[in-house]
Amino acid sequence: MKRKQLGMNDILPWELIDRIFLRVPAKDLFRLRFVSKLWHSLISDRHFAESHYNFHSASSRSLFLVKDYTNACCVPLDTLFDVAAAPPTFKEVSLPSRKMPYSLFCLLGSCRGFLLLEEKPANFLVIWNPLTGSSKTISYSHIASEIQPDDAFRYGFGFDASRDDYLIVLYWHDNYYNEDVYLECFSLRTNSWIDLDAALPKPLGRWKQRKRSDLFLHGAIHWLCCSSEDYIDDDILIFDLKERSFSKISIPKQLVGCYPIYLITVEGCLALYLDDKHKTEIWVMKEYKVSSSWILMYDIPYGNNVPICMSNGSDIIALNYTLRYSKLRFVKYNVIGELLNYSPLPLSEYYYFYRSSCVYTESLLPLPGDNKDRDKKNKTGQECFEQHDVAED
Repeated sequence: MKRKQLGMNDILPWELIDRIFLRVPAKDLFRLRFVSKLWHSLISDRHFAESHYNFHSASSRSLFLVKDYTNACCVPLDTLFDVAAAPPTFKEVSLPSRKMPYSLFCLLGSCRGFLLLEEKPANFLVIWNPLTGSSKTISYSHIASEIQPDDAFRYGFGFDASRDDYLIVLYWHDNYYNEDVYLECFSLRTNSWIDLDAALPKPLGRWKQRKRSDLFLHGAIHWLCCSSEDYIDDDILIFDLKERSFSKISIPKQLVGCYPIYLITVEGCLALYLDDKHKTEIWVMKEYKVSSSWILMYDIPYGNNVPICMSNGSDIIALNYTLRYSKLRFVKYNVIGELLNYSPLPLSEYYYFYRSSCVYTESLLPLPGDNKDRDKKNKTGQECFEQHDVAED
């Protein structure tokens, strides 16, 4: 009799295979789906994708940049300064298919491996997973028709774990005639625009900038906002996705009146950075929603830095731009603000004039509804396996 050849699934316990797969990068797992039907079933499972994302979210990060509204690249951050690793690569990425031949994309934010893009002039929002190619296009033409060129406008993108739902929140007000505030919210689970019956905290001044994006953290969307008419950001507006309610917290008193300041995260904590030509300050809120817990963690005597993430538990990786050389490059500073290193390879001039960027973690997570669509295409999936000449386990 012909001896049966044993596969991995015959030798290793299923629980051990699951643990091994949890440690494999998402992009490699996505290719391994076609090894066997059993592997495809595990890697495509929603619960496994959730566990895999949680395992890698703090340690596997990339910077996604959109250059001129039409081109993009992805830069892995975790091995950027690792001399023992291979030189970093700046991978060119194809943006989602355009609804119009002349559409332009702007990156608005990220959440759990998904990117939120705005497509103009089609007035579409696109939620897109660059790894899996899964995407959802949402028209907001009914809102765009009401927004005037000078109206202040805010986007928000986050995940409501209590309802297993992704929400896009649009928030704007008339900058000239009145202080009426308008709120719109799109739910991916219901695939519809829903009414937000939420009261905004007072006072809430007018914003000078028309568009500023959000930061998603601790189940809430955060925006910098004004509490006066001088257009200076002096509060952080918070929208809790579970409670569907707004609140405010104060920024450090040392930053009141300073401009420009931006929201970031530092090791899971809410943070702000102030950047000018001469210095970069990074303030961290050590205890969430406790204004007295703000501390100045980094005081870097160099300007033109955009802090991205932490490395080795204390060093800061930043995106540095230099007008003189027309280049972007990555730099690393220690906790006392000393310059430690430049990235082995600067970004080319091609990406100097980048339009938008954000940090994200690759994930295998599906959007709500993707699993149902996958079931409908089960027959197509079986044909795909046959084309790959895969043996049964």
